[in-house]
Amino acid sequence: MPGFVSKHRKFIVIFFLFVVLFWLLTVQVKNGRFLFLERPVLAVSGFVERIITRSFSAVESVGDWYDFLVSTDRENRRLKTEVERLRLNSALLNELLFENERLREALSFKKLAPPLAVMVQVIGKDLSPASSTITVDKGSDDGIGKDMAVITSDGVVGKVHTVLPNTAKVLLLTDPGNTVAVMVQRNREEGLLEGKLVNCALKYVSYYADIQEGDLLVTSGLDGIYPKGLPVATVMKVTKQEAVAFQTVVAEPVVRFSRLEEALVLKK
Repeated sequence: MPGFVSKHRKFIVIFFLFVVLFWLLTVQVKNGRFLFLERPVLAVSGFVERIITRSFSAVESVGDWYDFLVSTDRENRRLKTEVERLRLNSALLNELLFENERLREALSFKKLAPPLAVMVQVIGKDLSPASSTITVDKGSDDGIGKDMAVITSDGVVGKVHTVLPNTAKVLLLTDPGNTVAVMVQRNREEGLLEGKLVNCALKYVSYYADIQEGDLLVTSGLDGIYPKGLPVATVMKVTKQEAVAFQTVVAEPVVRFSRLEEALVLKK
């Protein structure tokens, strides 16, 4: 027994003090006043109660703030999804507007073109290091044949090379296997434009011919494929060497093949 008391002396003293304080709180003083120790005890207990109450209020406030943050995050994600959807719809609408404008322009040009022109759409491109071709969505079933001219409202695209019932392959101006009889619009100097994959080269132009950078080359009609006067290419660079009989002329096609989507095939 003495060993138990000495071992738990602190707890026993604390328990005793707690009993005494509790007893003092239950005793009332005459004239309605509290005992001398009751006021300090009530002050301490009130302070502890306020701390506990504020702690629970703080926890409740933190919980409300967390719920608000979660709700806000969900709303932000919903709004981001809606914005992306609206952007996609806007992009699709713009593409439809651009396509409508291109088709209107092509139809307007078709009215000025020969009556046997067939409108085609590009469904494939092959711009390899060895060739420059495109595939269109019409073929022999629509009356398209080999070596027919392919043009747009901007100018010459190329000529039909291979024909299947429902599709056709077109050699672009830049294909090494394609040549076009052209002339300088400014002074009617003639030459043969040959594809060089990236650009074109004007061949057989005399050293003394008047060719300048910026000159527009148009079809001369001498090759029997393209009608006379169609825009073909713009001269980019002219080089002359005294020991060479011909000039070196580099030209850029007027049609942007990377943006080509529709064209007209001229039936013979």
